[in-house]
Amino acid sequence: MKLFRKLGKVFRSYSDFDKAVSFGALGIIVLMFVKMIVFPYGLFNFGKVDIYTEGLVSVNGFQNLNPLFVDYNITDREVSRLVFSGLMKYDPKTNAIISDMADLTIDESKTEYTFVLHDGVRWHDGELLTTEDVYFTFAEVVQDPTFANEILKANFDGVEIEVIDEKTIKFKMDKPNVFFVTSLAIGILPKHILQDVPVMDLLQHEFNKQPIGSGPYKVSEPIQVFKDGRMQVTLEMNKEYYGSNPKLDHFRFISYPSEEQLLGEMNSVNGIVKISGEYALQVKEAGGFVLISYELPQYMGVFINMDSPKVQEDKVRIALQKSVFKDDLIAQLSDKIPVDTPLLELDDSDEWIYQPSMEVANGAIFDVGYTYNSIDSKYRTDENGSILLLNLIAREFPEGTQQAEETDVVVSYLEKQWEDIGVEIEVELLPVGKLNERIMDRSYDLLFIGQTLGHNFDTYSYWHSTQVGANGLNLSNYKSFQVDSLIENVRMTFDAAKREEELKKIGKQIAEDIPAIFLYKPIYYYASDGKVEGINMDGVAFPSDRFSYISDWSFVIYDEENSELE
Repeated sequence: MKLFRKLGKVFRSYSDFDKAVSFGALGIIVLMFVKMIVFPYGLFNFGKVDIYTEGLVSVNGFQNLNPLFVDYNITDREVSRLVFSGLMKYDPKTNAIISDMADLTIDESKTEYTFVLHDGVRWHDGELLTTEDVYFTFAEVVQDPTFANEILKANFDGVEIEVIDEKTIKFKMDKPNVFFVTSLAIGILPKHILQDVPVMDLLQHEFNKQPIGSGPYKVSEPIQVFKDGRMQVTLEMNKEYYGSNPKLDHFRFISYPSEEQLLGEMNSVNGIVKISGEYALQVKEAGGFVLISYELPQYMGVFINMDSPKVQEDKVRIALQKSVFKDDLIAQLSDKIPVDTPLLELDDSDEWIYQPSMEVANGAIFDVGYTYNSIDSKYRTDENGSILLLNLIAREFPEGTQQAEETDVVVSYLEKQWEDIGVEIEVELLPVGKLNERIMDRSYDLLFIGQTLGHNFDTYSYWHSTQVGANGLNLSNYKSFQVDSLIENVRMTFDAAKREEELKKIGKQIAEDIPAIFLYKPIYYYASDGKVEGINMDGVAFPSDRFSYISDWSFVIYDEENSELE
């Protein structure tokens, strides 16, 4: 107390000017203290914010940041894209795969791919990245029989990998594959950290929560889980990055379990990833955010199990397809574009098979022998009196979510249309674990689900006959010698125009066989609060492709003197 009285006496002796200066100095000290302790990432940075926060909605949140497993969870891909880098990368400006950490040379036979690593490529822990890491990633992990990503494993089936020296590595195939380079645009794993981990245990390893990569950002805090269901990952700029350094010092991702929760905390984020429909409208109406629209090479459809006896007759499949009026369905949804084939922009909606007609649908199913027993009958029966009953399965989403509402609209519409031609539909909405079991067993007649083409039009994994069964993604169990040959020809065709011709032939044959009914693709939006410039969604195949030019992102500087944004 004596000390305070002495200080008060001294302060009273100050002139008014001295008092003003003292108060000002004290205020600055307090603000600096608050900035350092409470807001270390710059929320009180006098106009400049050096952490960018993105929010996204995901039931699963962040699970596994390992780049070899991001196909299982789109949320993980967002973070992994900034943390890891690969031999190649996708360039959305040119829709092409270009060099990343290495230069590529392809021999005349188009079967040997030789990479030479750039100088100065290092892991976030400072260790030098060498071809031993590349060999470890593809030869020791991806090609291991117990590796869990079936798509990636199939892409490297039969590929010989040889380390030439510390900076040079060669991939050799039996025959050309124009899409192979796309498989090399994935993150490389650090051998010095993971070499003793059994491949079958890699999916659950702690490395996946706070990984060491070689990308423009490194994980500064592991995945955080909050009581309200939010999850968070914080990144900081990798100052030793071999490429162009980002201008944003810190990057933070927050995953929210529901749209409502994110909408209630919009003031906590600068950007919102992958929104559409009613959710996008709510974000826009809330104000303060600009919506950037984009499309992805993906589609939603109904896959017909060609091994199911009730749908093996082609006229049954014709009836199912002809009774679906896509424009009527899409009118009940938001931000959807109709598609007719798995090749998207190569669609040819003028084909007869894509023109809906209840008359044709009823005639086709009648021709198979299914009739109404009486004028009051709701469903058709065969000659033995058995009702034409088909099982339709789809994923169950949490009640109230946009995905749940969309699934309900689509399934209800299909159920009604098919009942109108006398087909009884048994609908099962299954949790993701049970759904995956049924898919592996191919225990369904019809499956409503989406597929993504990614960075190319390689249809091998989805439609080649070798990909049927539990470990494949040929969800229709579709087997066609002609389509198999076309798919293989496409892989060996490096001329873009000729490749497009072959792809159209695939689409035409699939249209004739009807192993699936393709419905629509979504329109998405990226919501930005305008505080960062340089964000571009043109040409993205995955939302995370926006980070291809992360070095162009920068905070808009506010000029207080002129009261305008520079």
